[in-house]
Amino acid sequence: MLHLSKGNAKLTRRLIFSLPAGKTCPGAMLCKSFAVIDNNGKRSIQDGKDTIFRCFAASSEVQYDQVFNNRADNLSMIVNALQDGTAVDLINNSIQHYRTKSIKLVRIHESGDFFSSAYLDAWIQVAQLNPDLKFYAYSKSLEYFVDLELPTNFYITASKGGKFDDLINNFERYSVVVADDQEAESLGLEVDHDDSHCFGDKPFALLVHGTQPKGSALGAAIRQRRAQGLHAGYNQKNKVAA
Repeated sequence: MLHLSKGNAKLTRRLIFSLPAGKTCPGAMLCKSFAVIDNNGKRSIQDGKDTIFRCFAASSEVQYDQVFNNRADNLSMIVNALQDGTAVDLINNSIQHYRTKSIKLVRIHESGDFFSSAYLDAWIQVAQLNPDLKFYAYSKSLEYFVDLELPTNFYITASKGGKFDDLINNFERYSVVVADDQEAESLGLEVDHDDSHCFGDKPFALLVHGTQPKGSALGAAIRQRRAQGLHAGYNQKNKVAA
């Protein structure tokens, strides 16, 4: 079975599937970060040459053994299943194993992205097999979605800041990472804290969070929000229900 979680510190009452951050994100640019292992088995963050804000999911892979191992296992199983034609069954059977009556949402990729059109097609087929569930994802792999008709229970939010931003206007819904509420307001965007905007019909903002590169402007913005008692991250105390 694939590893799926039943929510996290930000989101509850849904299944969440993840792949290794950065390494499975062909469209990533401004958020490109991934976990690397040195000769002594120690993990650390490696940022891309264009990274402005670090992918929070990569930091989790460095910090937690189980997170790193589960995502690596998921990628290995998915790649093997794509090669032998069993990817749809693997994903669908894993969802049935983990789902409960209260779960109505499946987030594809808290970490990672659609790394091939064949992989995306497998998820589309799984959504068609489960019309009672809503599947949703953020993605910078925008080229795979051009002229693609998605099932009505499959929701894609284009994620700005990637290699394919020239395609962003083909999507009615896209997300923009911002430093604070003031920046979101200046762009005319609402800030989403619970993924509810992923089912709407307009762009929205996401507050940058997580560990950022040393000396980065966005890291300073997070510290300033925290000092002002404003929203600076997601944990059990500010967990949001579906």
